[in-house]
Amino acid sequence: MASAFASQVFSRRHLIQAMAGAIGVTDETAMRRPGKAPLLEEKSLPQTTAATPPGPVRWLQKATFGFTQGDYAAFYSLPGANDDLRWQSWVSQQLNPAAISDTACDARLAGAGFTTLGKTLPQLWAQHRVDNYTTRMQPIAEIECATSIRAIYSNRQLYEVMADFWHDHFSTFGWDYDGGPVFVHYDRDVIRPNVFGNFRTLLEAVCKSTTMMYYLDLQASTVAGPNENYARELIELHTLGAENYAGVMDPQDPSLPVGISGDGTSARLKYVDEDVYESTRVLTGWTIKNGHWQYPADNDGTFIFRDAESWHDRFTKYVLNRRFAPDQGQQDGFKLFDTLASHPGTANFIARKLCRRFVGDNPPSSLVTSIAQLFMSTWQAPDQLKQVTQAILLSNEFKTSWGTKVKRPFNAVIGALRGAGADFTPTLASYGSGTWSTKDEVNSRLQQTGQRKFYWPAPNGYPDTAAAWSSSGSLAMTWKMLVRLTEIHKEVGYDDTRPYLIDIIGLTNGAVAAGSRTAVNIVNYWCDRLLGFRPEPTYTKAVDYLRQNAAATEVLTLNEVWAGGSSPNLKNHYTQSRLRATVALIMCSPDALRR
Repeated sequence: MASAFASQVFSRRHLIQAMAGAIGVTDETAMRRPGKAPLLEEKSLPQTTAATPPGPVRWLQKATFGFTQGDYAAFYSLPGANDDLRWQSWVSQQLNPAAISDTACDARLAGAGFTTLGKTLPQLWAQHRVDNYTTRMQPIAEIECATSIRAIYSNRQLYEVMADFWHDHFSTFGWDYDGGPVFVHYDRDVIRPNVFGNFRTLLEAVCKSTTMMYYLDLQASTVAGPNENYARELIELHTLGAENYAGVMDPQDPSLPVGISGDGTSARLKYVDEDVYESTRVLTGWTIKNGHWQYPADNDGTFIFRDAESWHDRFTKYVLNRRFAPDQGQQDGFKLFDTLASHPGTANFIARKLCRRFVGDNPPSSLVTSIAQLFMSTWQAPDQLKQVTQAILLSNEFKTSWGTKVKRPFNAVIGALRGAGADFTPTLASYGSGTWSTKDEVNSRLQQTGQRKFYWPAPNGYPDTAAAWSSSGSLAMTWKMLVRLTEIHKEVGYDDTRPYLIDIIGLTNGAVAAGSRTAVNIVNYWCDRLLGFRPEPTYTKAVDYLRQNAAATEVLTLNEVWAGGSSPNLKNHYTQSRLRATVALIMCSPDALRR
């Protein structure tokens, strides 16, 4: 154990120094040890570096949860005489996820021992809305684990990326006391079936979902006690966006602009508070069967519209200058969703968010406009979102942009696990006792980075700009998590014979021949594996850190020498520790965190 402890101390102490150099700290004094030779000597290296990754690497980094060599090889097996044509083939393939074999991911999910992922909504409602908190939150806990497994191992990468996007857009706090027990239904039956479908369909499905009903209080909104929480977020976050808010104004003010919606009729282009209040009236009576005292027999958690006089507001309403006739019942809600889904403000808001996810924090206005026009013209198409996603991924703006986004913590961690070929299956092995097993350390520690899945308390979803994730706190915790990935053992135990989550030594030995294991060749391998290219200054700093005082071309010994009990060969042991830290350095580099 003493040697294992020394290994961790060595890794963390020297890794901070190496990371400082990689991000531009070049104070020579900081790189020297008193009375000893410099840790980082300046020596020339082979000119194998590049400023930016090749096109396919860039595209795969942005359209998946992280570049892998397997994905890169699969890309070059696709039809097409050049990279552009192969990319068209990749996008076409990914937009049809049902046709993509995912047996390995499915097998990993099946072997994880989850028991709630296949339960119907009534089953979840009956079996998990109980006082025992562990049982109550088992569905959301299993979805959290399953989401990580799919993000790492699924061949349907674009589908998983888009499921992540729409979960953010229609964000709910997964661990809500009332929504958590049925969160499986929200993920499986509401979000996932519609990621490449129709936005209007998705919008209504979200509204009717039990999780959203409880999260934004729609289930309790009646004519006698209207609750505007859902209606406000429906307009401000789900459709028009705050960018189309006109402020505190009279809805009849002639200065408010009017335009033509996708349905061919006119509508006010900016919303005011009165539109929120009127939308609240429209959606009264949209609720769930939750054993309400008026309907005690209705208690399975499914959606129901109650048209009774005490529930739904029967009188005339006006939303965005459109008249909702009296006594229309549930048709009021259908008309509201039609109005919002076909509105040009919605098209622009959604287009900008999608372009921001794939292209950059400030996507070109010309791209946003063209995508918004496509969104509005296809608002009734069953594959509307498929067409929109395809247009973005095939755009010149997507293909030429690089470094305009940063990876959020979840993406950074999942991408590192993907690239490094980690063997990671988070389960609820110890969840029954209220604790997480060592295998689940990644998910639980993601909370410290600020992006544990389904854990954002506000309805606006996790931020999607560099500024939100570049604070010292968030970045430091992301670095800490990435460093930790190279140290975590797969199994619970206290001896050093346990396998690591990432088999860094084994992968290096398997890829680089014994007589060729120089710092240059090893860093070549790990940069190629994790990043898809060899960027400066990360490349040189990693080589210098790994070799220490040795020549860049000197062969390093990486053989395992300690099987527990006897003292290790410290020279080899420290070289292995330094290699783990080198891999962590590459994972934490600015180049690894760019998209």
